[in-house]
Amino acid sequence: MQLLALEAERLRNLAPLRLEPHPRFNVFEGDNGQGKTNVLEAIYLLATLRSFREARARNLVCWGESDAWVRGEIERRGIRRKMGVELAKTGKRAAIDGRVVDRLSEYFGHLHVVVFGPEDLVLTKGAPVNRRRFLDRAIFNLHPSYLDEMRAFVTALKHRNELLRASAGRGVDRALLASFDEELIRRGGRVLWRRTRFVSDFLPVVRAVFDDVTAGAHAIGVDYESLAGLAADADEDACTELYRQRLSEATPSDLRQRRTTQGPHTDDLAFSLDGFPARVHASQGQHRAMALALKIAELQLADSVLGGPPLLLLDDVSSELDRGRNAQLMAHLSRAAGQIFVTTTDRRWIAVDGETQVFRVEAGRVLPEP
Repeated sequence: MQLLALEAERLRNLAPLRLEPHPRFNVFEGDNGQGKTNVLEAIYLLATLRSFREARARNLVCWGESDAWVRGEIERRGIRRKMGVELAKTGKRAAIDGRVVDRLSEYFGHLHVVVFGPEDLVLTKGAPVNRRRFLDRAIFNLHPSYLDEMRAFVTALKHRNELLRASAGRGVDRALLASFDEELIRRGGRVLWRRTRFVSDFLPVVRAVFDDVTAGAHAIGVDYESLAGLAADADEDACTELYRQRLSEATPSDLRQRRTTQGPHTDDLAFSLDGFPARVHASQGQHRAMALALKIAELQLADSVLGGPPLLLLDDVSSELDRGRNAQLMAHLSRAAGQIFVTTTDRRWIAVDGETQVFRVEAGRVLPEP
């Protein structure tokens, strides 16, 4: 999978962007605030129709402008495609080979990306929402239909919460709540199943990578807490029935709190180090080693499922790592990754030899260096 060309206009602070990336390492060097991350954001937007750091796509448009667009030419399995996305006040429009798509399923699946930023270095000890985001991004990369499945769950959750809030002080219509519950259980069971299948496939990969990163000194464990007690190969029906039980048990509390307290929106990943909870027992360096292993394993699993490595976006990660961890990361990427896009304030932190194109980024202008 290769990004052959990238164009963007009126995106963030970027000047009109035209570049032909190197097939291996692309390093974007510049001071903070110059627009390096915006280049990665353009690539991520092209692949996923969203930003990896901004909830509202409209906010990606340059201040004072009414619209923005990103276009790219990609090659996968010998087939070339032209992809494009336009951001405007009325929403987003996506196109493949010049034809605007009506359904997102027509757009997704052509270009896959994995992103790794400084916030991921505290993934194993930070807030649960970050671990849920990691799960959902990784699953979407492998199964683009997961986006619609998650959206359906979020809609069902919103409707149930609105009913719970509206019933305050006058009692809830039990028949209506039961119908809302059924929709939430059906949608939530699907999400739970997707997540538990991913963790089951992911665990052996991350164990092997972590063993390599730590030279066999430590062992990592990953559990999806929502499905405690279920077999790793539990099917969708089993996940759905578990959620039905959990939701039923939580309903009295939900009625008091006027919100849904159980479901994929509250779940978490639990990490262990040598059999002990990582949050309590792991050092700062061990947390970072686990984060490196998670991202490298995500890349490797995507490679095996997709039949080739996705694009990797590294946003100023090297400056956050010590020399040893940085060398480990680059060594793994040199062996396992395909096309890589890296931002940095100093290219000397990017320890790769050859196969590299450096771009200088200043005030939104991106210029290749000879």
